[in-house]
Amino acid sequence: MANIGKDRSETRRIRLIATDIDGTLLNSENQLPAANRRALDQALEQDVQIALVTARKRGSAYAVAEQLGFPCACIAHNGARTWDWQGQELRHLVIDFALAQEIARFADQHAIPLILTVDEINLYSPAYPFRAEFRGSEDRQVASTLDALTAPPTRVIATGAAGVDLLCDAFGAAPDSIVVHRYYSREGSVASAVLTHPRATKEDALAELVEQIGVRPDEVLTLGDAEADAGMLRWAGVGVAMGNAMPEARVAADWIAPTHDEAGLAAAIERFVLSK
Repeated sequence: MANIGKDRSETRRIRLIATDIDGTLLNSENQLPAANRRALDQALEQDVQIALVTARKRGSAYAVAEQLGFPCACIAHNGARTWDWQGQELRHLVIDFALAQEIARFADQHAIPLILTVDEINLYSPAYPFRAEFRGSEDRQVASTLDALTAPPTRVIATGAAGVDLLCDAFGAAPDSIVVHRYYSREGSVASAVLTHPRATKEDALAELVEQIGVRPDEVLTLGDAEADAGMLRWAGVGVAMGNAMPEARVAADWIAPTHDEAGLAAAIERFVLSK
């Protein structure tokens, strides 16, 4: 395990825990370990607030909050949308519509499996292997990705290494237009990529959230495992990567916790919140 990089003696106590969901809060079976739940409950007793910071969309993020059983702020779509503890929306950043249309046209031409999320509804491209477990009340597969796109999307998700490479080669060199977050399989190959507004990062959304509630970055504990988490791990007073984290997250972290299957989140909370 890595040593803590920031001098904790010069930081305030932790007032906010901001955690990723998949690969961090939940284990590899997509379950909430009892130890993680207990540690979060104990943190709440010390007046620490909790925020879920995830690539998920709102519905599936709030389903996890319901499992926890207490109010959570929610930063979804890797920072594109934020809701506070009362459920009030604080931000919604969308991809430029003209650019999104170019991406949709490109995906149709190259048969790239794609998901476009518009107002929390997923539109699955013709090339996407749409299955029943993906189906929400309004999610649907479309005959033409371009024709179905009638409003700016919150995010675009490409799946499969070949499709991700094609999209990144065509559109990834425009950091002023979109940001690309890659996700990897356990074997280390690219599994998917999420494209969002250039300011739609977890650290940017967190900075905006803490300003709203008067919390300083050095009073925040962040936890994650993915490339998209690296920025918020560097930004926070304490950034913790899970033992199963991608290299980008591990390098950005102050401490490497046990894995998500070993309740690494609970270990981090005990070390940096409860012991203080």
